[in-house]
Amino acid sequence: MVEEVSNDSGAAGNEAAQIRELVKQAAEPEGFRLFELNFGEGSSGSGHWISFILDPAYPTTGPSIEALMHLGRKVKSTLFEHHIRRVP
Repeated sequence: MVEEVSNDSGAAGNEAAQIRELVKQAAEPEGFRLFELNFGEGSSGSGHWISFILDPAYPTTGPSIEALMHLGRKVKSTLFEHHIRRVP
């Protein structure tokens, strides 16, 4: 089960729920269960920020950093494929 912390104040309820579900679908198989989702205005307009919360013991080796980068690309791609209007 994926857990998340969320600040939906800047997003429509349906959009926030859809983003949360898409992030869960992308993150759970990769083993990342906790994330924070925030909405607001960025330099390019309305946006959202997704931060994965890691265990302090999470390794900082090349392969583990690459796993995080892969997850970021996967989440971003999934959101674009589903026509999320906010810039990730």
